Amino acid sequence: METRPNGPETAGTTAHPNRRRVMRTAGAAGTVAVIGSSVAFTSACSSDEEESAPTKDANLPSSDVPVGSGTVIEDTYVVTQPKEGEFFAFSSVCTHQGCQVKRVTEEAIICPCHSSNFSVTTGEVLSGPAEEPLPQYEVTETGGTLTIKGR
Repeated sequence: METRPNGPETAGTTAHPNRRRVMRTAGAAGTVAVIGSSVAFTSACSSDEEESAPTKDANLPSSDVPVGSGTVIEDTYVVTQPKEGEFFAFSSVCTHQGCQVKRVTEEAIICPCHSSNFSVTTGEVLSGPAEEPLPQYEVTETGGTLTIKGR
């Protein structure tokens, strides 16, 4: 609680901000800035799951998918090759907030937005915040070409 003297020296003057009021205002402004930037960032990652489900087939040379890793194609699919000649295909859209997965390691498909990790063989969540697996798609190899069947 703030107290002010009620003497003639303060009568008719405007109160000057004290340190507590300045700090409170600066704290509130900082909080608003952080929340605003967070909302803008997550809005950019948001996507309707139905809209993001790939419906078209995709083709790529099997040599484009490194053994022990994977590749993202057409911002639609992520194709992995954990072992020589063993291919898996998943949606490249993270099930947490719709960001595009960008990196595949030997162990995981990684979403850059919130660091969800998915299995390279099943699409199952290895670590969250995602709770749902990546949708998996049929992938076949014929003559060195991979075909991923959309829905």
